[in-house]
Amino acid sequence: MVIILFKKLTHATMVVRVSFFIRKNIMGVNEQLTDRERVELTKKSYEHLQLGDSITIGQYHVGVVCRVEHAKDGMSAFVISNPSEITILFKGSYGIKKGTPQTWRDEWFKTNIPILRAMLSNERRIPSQLKTASKFLNHVISQFRGSRFYIYGHSLGSINAQFALANCSHPEVIAAAYLYEGTNIWLLLTPKERRRVAQMRERIFNYVDIYDPVTLGITETHHMVGKLCYVDSEPMQPIKQHMWGGYQFNPDGSLKLRKIDQAFLAESRSEHKLLSRSGELTDFIEKISSSDEIKKMATEKIDELTKRYPDHKSLVKLAELFKNELLKDEDK
Repeated sequence: MVIILFKKLTHATMVVRVSFFIRKNIMGVNEQLTDRERVELTKKSYEHLQLGDSITIGQYHVGVVCRVEHAKDGMSAFVISNPSEITILFKGSYGIKKGTPQTWRDEWFKTNIPILRAMLSNERRIPSQLKTASKFLNHVISQFRGSRFYIYGHSLGSINAQFALANCSHPEVIAAAYLYEGTNIWLLLTPKERRRVAQMRERIFNYVDIYDPVTLGITETHHMVGKLCYVDSEPMQPIKQHMWGGYQFNPDGSLKLRKIDQAFLAESRSEHKLLSRSGELTDFIEKISSSDEIKKMATEKIDELTKRYPDHKSLVKLAELFKNELLKDEDK
C-alpha cells in the first residue's frame, strides 16, 4: 500500500509540473516582462533598430526586428516577431533639444503642436502621422494573421498608438498595449473610435505622470484610451520627467503607482478647463509653429498668460516645457 500510494503521489506531482510547464510556455514573452522591463523595451523605439536585430530584455528574448517603418510624414515604428507573438514599438518624438529640422517639421510642427491646437480649440484635426499609424497597424495585423499583438508607445508614440488602436480592424488580436506619457486624445476621437477602444480598455495600460508637461488631458474617468495607471512620482526637470525620470520601481520590477488623490483630481480639473478654452493659448500655439522670432514672442506670451491664469496648473506645465527646452539658447 505504501508503494502504491507513493506512485500515485509521484504521478500527481508530475501532472502538476507538466501543467505548470504548459502554462509557462503558453504565457507570451511580453506577459512575463516586469514593468521595468517593459519600459526598457519601449526605450528601444528611440534606438536605430535595423532589420534582423535580435531584441533581448533581461533574460527574455522578445524576438527579431522584421520590419522597420519610417513613413514620409515622420511616423516611425518597429515590428519584432517571435513564433508566438508580434511586438510593435511606436517611436516617440526626438524632442525639441535633439531634433533635426526634419523631426521638428514632422513631429512638432505637423503632429505634436497641431494635436494640442486641435484639443485646445475642440476641433477634430487629425495629423497625418496618426492616420499613417492606424494604417500601419492594420497592415501588420493582416500580415501576421493568427498572432497575438503587443503594442508599446511613449510620448508621440503613445499618441500614434492610441489612434491606431481606435481604428484597429481586429481588436480581438490585441493582447495588450502599454502607453507612456502621451497626451490623452479622447477629445479627438469619433463615437465609433471611442467604442472601439472601449472594447479593449482592460488590455490597454495608459501610464500618466501628472508632473509631465506632455500628459495633457488626463482624467480619472473612462474618457481616455485604456486604463489609467497613475505613476507615483516627484517633480523634476521637464524633459527628464517626460523620459520616465519620475518612475520608481519596487525590488521585483513592478512600477510604483498611486491611487487617485486630490493632486490628480485638481490637475485633471485644471486641464479640463484649459482644454475647453479656445482663446489666447490656441493663438499662441498657432504662432509658435511659424514665427521667426519665437524666442522673444514665446517668452513674453508665456509670462503674460501664466500671470493672467495663475490657477491653471496645466498652463504652468506647458510654460515649463517651452521655457526649459524650446527657448534654450541654440549654442547649448
